[in-house]
Amino acid sequence: MIEFNVSGLNEVVSKLNEFDTDKMLYEIAVDVRGEIGKRVHERGENSDGSQIGTYSKGYMKVRTDGFQSPKIARGKRKGQKRPVFNRENSKKVILSLTSQMERDLAGTPPIKTERGYGIGFSNPDNYDKARWNEDRYGKPIWEVSEKEMQMAKNIVEKHIQKIND
Repeated sequence: MIEFNVSGLNEVVSKLNEFDTDKMLYEIAVDVRGEIGKRVHERGENSDGSQIGTYSKGYMKVRTDGFQSPKIARGKRKGQKRPVFNRENSKKVILSLTSQMERDLAGTPPIKTERGYGIGFSNPDNYDKARWNEDRYGKPIWEVSEKEMQMAKNIVEKHIQKIND
């Protein structure tokens, strides 16, 4: 039998045993989820960094001006203005009117899976809206962008660097 005595190997093995893959993957999921939220709900960008789309003039009226219900409307809101959602006048689609979808994405913790962690919505209606918007605009909105992938790689490198320190 051949035996090798490599100086420092035990230290390397010890550090590798301390490497917390689960913690690293969770950190990636949290950070990438936050960046996806900013990209989609604040900057209005799809996965390739281009604009998701533009809102119609009619939608902008509802979004920013408190569109007044027609006189033929029924119920307690008859003749009243719709609520103002305090959104900017930009026609750039940001997939956020009531903020329900973005609060759901931000508030849903990453879910442990066989391969790491998944991010998404706890409300199935928001998942349906996300898919509907991808179909509507014909663009991959929710895929991980190059910037988000680089964020993940940076986190991996940071965790590997801890082993080397």
